Amino acid sequence: MANVDAVRTAGSLPEASSEQSIEEVLKRLVDVEEAAGQMKDAVEARKKELSEAADAKKAEFDRQLAAQMEERSRRLEERMEKEKQEELEGLLQKTKQELDGLQRRYDTEHETITDKIVESIKGVRI
Repeated sequence: MANVDAVRTAGSLPEASSEQSIEEVLKRLVDVEEAAGQMKDAVEARKKELSEAADAKKAEFDRQLAAQMEERSRRLEERMEKEKQEELEGLLQKTKQELDGLQRRYDTEHETITDKIVESIKGVRI
């Protein structure tokens, strides 16, 4: 009987060892699954951080672009206004010169012109 008990004890050892290794494997699988879940959560959190950072960068880029466009527009407007003023001043100067020229001609040729007009009127019979 001692041999039978020894065989039973020896036979039950592999069962206990088998149960322990199954429990150990299951525990490891649970640990792996928990680690995978934690990694997934960490990846999702990092993904959210990167997305927020990208959104912030995009917003900053848009703000800077708008500021640059505003500055370019302002400079263009200033340049166009300056060119317009220069053109107007040039046109006024040219007009003044033409008027001065006409006035000088009138002043110097007034007598001659009026004499010609009077002569042409005298030549016409009413």
